[in-house]
Amino acid sequence: MSNLSQSETMKNISLFLLVIAFATITAAKASLPPANKPGGTDLQTNAIKLQKYQGTDVKRDSLEAQAEALTKVPGEAVSRQILDTRFNEMERTAAKMNQPNNAAPASKAQGQAQSTQAGNSAADIARDQAVAAIDYCSRFLKNFTTEKGNRWNRFRDNVFVPMALLLLLPGAVMAQVRAIIAQSNPVVGMVSPIEGIQRSIIAVFLIPGSYLIVNYAVDLANSISFTISTEYKNLFGSDMYEDAMCAEIRAFGVRYLSENEGSLKVPEADLSPIHNGMFSPAEGKLWGKLQDPCAGLYLVPANRDDASMPSSCIAARAVLFSSNAGMATAWALLCAFQMAFFYYLFFVGPIMAALWVYPVKFMRDAFGNWCEGVLTLCFWNLFWTSTICLLACFKGTDDTGLFMVTALNFLATGSVKHAFDFAGLVKAAGQKAADLGEKMGKAAASGGK
Repeated sequence: MSNLSQSETMKNISLFLLVIAFATITAAKASLPPANKPGGTDLQTNAIKLQKYQGTDVKRDSLEAQAEALTKVPGEAVSRQILDTRFNEMERTAAKMNQPNNAAPASKAQGQAQSTQAGNSAADIARDQAVAAIDYCSRFLKNFTTEKGNRWNRFRDNVFVPMALLLLLPGAVMAQVRAIIAQSNPVVGMVSPIEGIQRSIIAVFLIPGSYLIVNYAVDLANSISFTISTEYKNLFGSDMYEDAMCAEIRAFGVRYLSENEGSLKVPEADLSPIHNGMFSPAEGKLWGKLQDPCAGLYLVPANRDDASMPSSCIAARAVLFSSNAGMATAWALLCAFQMAFFYYLFFVGPIMAALWVYPVKFMRDAFGNWCEGVLTLCFWNLFWTSTICLLACFKGTDDTGLFMVTALNFLATGSVKHAFDFAGLVKAAGQKAADLGEKMGKAAASGGK
């Protein structure tokens, strides 16, 4: 009896599911447009369907017939006929403006115009921020440690040095107590019986000596920049920083409103390169203006108007320009961070020297890490000056140099991030290139629709 009731239950469930499936299929078919309805076939696009439906809704054919009939009314036109004619003309104009086949090109043109404007704005940001960063690197770092009695030295000597001496005393006691205990208890470790005294004497000299480390680091950074820029001028006869700025300006030469036609009466775009550089064929499809103040170049051809550029080229420019805007802005911010961090490390140097006495490992390692941070910060000038030298050397080798400038703008920030980890820097560059390629592919696909 139990088996029979289970069988009946399963049959009822199956029947219920069949009813639900039948109802779902029926509702889906009812929601589909009939085959004989205009635009109801699957082969037609949504735009074609909208076009046919719009013609039916606004009664476009009847409006055209009414307009033709009004023109054939015999005799002189009376006021009523004139009003009917004007009203009919307004309705026809509104119907034509709202046609999907007219709205689609307008929407596409508006989207391209917005993408072009966004790309041009990003190019302006990239150029201005990169030039600002190069200008910062062209100036010597102010060695604020050499001015006796300035605000930085007074604050360090009157606040941080006394703090370091106060921290030194308990650290020396703790280190000496640990050394005494270690003599009778090997578990603590093998240390000298006068380790606390030795470290205290050394720390007394390290606290004021931290001043010399920062002083040396600033002078080293300036000497690196001076040596590279001077040798560039001796070899090529021009200023390295000016050439690098011109390279950035040339890479992001966008047309402004006054340099565009402002209408659709522009010739077809000529996307052929004008140089035979390695990246000239790719850059020839992107640029709208060539500008190089160092070479006296200012070329604004009429066949490269923003309105004539293909949507895929506009999308690619927007991606490259926006990416460079982010990297150049990060470079400019890092320039400010370098100077701010030099002041910060100058202040905390005595504290790190005092912590070197403590018997705790992470406190003893603090002074070594502090020295590493100061030297790494001064070597930022080496990374940046080498990058600027490459920017100056690559100027003029391609149409605009956009691809090489993009790589070097990333190098300016990536070299600081990875410092002496060159393998990690190369891997990060590969990942950045892959990300840019993916963004350009997506932008070109969406822009071409």
